[in-house]
Amino acid sequence: MVFPGALSRGCDRCRKRKIKCDGRRPGCKRCELYKASCPGYDRPLAFRFHGEPGHSLVRGEPSARRKSVQTLVLSKGSSSYALTHSRLTSLVAARQPQPSFEDESIAFFLQEYCVHPAPGVIGGHLDFLEAMYRDSVRSSCIHPATLAIAYMALSRHYKSSTLYVAARSHYGAALRTVNRDLSVSKRPLKDETLASLMLMGMIEDIECQGQTTKAVHMAGISKLFDVVGHRVLTNVKESSLHSWIFTQMPCRTLGPGGDSHWTVLPGLQANHGFRFSIDTSCAASSARVAHQTSLGNSRGAGHDPKNAMPTKLRPHETTDKRPKNPANQSLISFDSRWTASRWSQFALYLILFFERLSKCSDALLQLETIGEEETQLARATGAISEGQIKAMIHKLCSALPYLMGEVDKQGRPLSVPERQSVIMYHLVWPLSAVIVSSHSTLEQVEDGRTRLNAIRDMYGIKLAYFAPDLARDLMA
Repeated sequence: MVFPGALSRGCDRCRKRKIKCDGRRPGCKRCELYKASCPGYDRPLAFRFHGEPGHSLVRGEPSARRKSVQTLVLSKGSSSYALTHSRLTSLVAARQPQPSFEDESIAFFLQEYCVHPAPGVIGGHLDFLEAMYRDSVRSSCIHPATLAIAYMALSRHYKSSTLYVAARSHYGAALRTVNRDLSVSKRPLKDETLASLMLMGMIEDIECQGQTTKAVHMAGISKLFDVVGHRVLTNVKESSLHSWIFTQMPCRTLGPGGDSHWTVLPGLQANHGFRFSIDTSCAASSARVAHQTSLGNSRGAGHDPKNAMPTKLRPHETTDKRPKNPANQSLISFDSRWTASRWSQFALYLILFFERLSKCSDALLQLETIGEEETQLARATGAISEGQIKAMIHKLCSALPYLMGEVDKQGRPLSVPERQSVIMYHLVWPLSAVIVSSHSTLEQVEDGRTRLNAIRDMYGIKLAYFAPDLARDLMA
């Protein structure tokens, strides 16, 4: 059969005008010069149906009983028209089956937000969702929750109000089904319910209406952790879903009013990764309490951080293992962008940790009752904290071109950026921390703000509007 041709990647207006589109997003340059709003681009996952290569489409022969010509007489007034069966067949226009937006939205979301485990990839993200959605019953809460986030993501890509209305409808259905599952106390909390709540948390980020909306959502997630915290924390390594939940754990204690009683659960103290996350959360929580109350009354019976840290660090534990270029600058050496994204989250918590530690040191230096030894210790701690903050911000900003798909893992520029929505989604908080940190340079702040605005405009993640103010509250 004849090759149907490749799909045009131009916007709808340029295709109608039959001119070459420059492909700029969210709107092309030619529409801007034409002084018209760019209507957007075609559906990236639209299905096209073609015949088998090397074979032409041949209409099947009619059955034996239809070989005789059939005549249909249509009377209209005094006139009559005779149509044979062959003429009726020729009048029927051949139509291609059109995929539903439900199928396309699911395919788009799985492509843009799911990361499957592979060599060089740390864990995965939402790799369980496709099987969970396919194997669950239709009445399960995972169905409307998945459709809600899928329609929401596709509506942002197309800028479609129709898809947005469908997403809100599925979101309401997801709320009702989740509330139904949570209200039945006799049933244990299922993984489908946990996944649905986390997916609705993503919707709250994409459709964020302000700082208060985010605070209410985080309060709901905190209540969820209170119910299932023990089971989640003891099954992080075996379950991708539980690992995803655990990565959101520090957010509850970093925010106002958070507590860290979940950190005393058994089985966590032996794991150094969990131990660091717990210490970071506890330090932020303690610093917030100390900032709101007097230092003399803020000393509680918490765990001693000296017992959780080794007395002496070995060289291989402190040496930066990333290669250096001749100019002694760090090079990008991540095996995948998802691994780099997970590292950026780790860098975010390091920045928040040392920001709180630096403010604690400044608060101690303002006291008149401390001795000379405590003063020297506070100054040394503050200097170390500032150095670590500047170093982490520098490394994070150096990795941004790779994270946003502008260069490959060797640092070579790419002609076409290789971006994935899940990476952009997880960059909102690290970029916000860079923007509001007092230790960032003007160039770093400007670069971070430009990239955050690009994520907001291209992917429609409204959390990018409010994340800098939320990050500023965390560092206050």
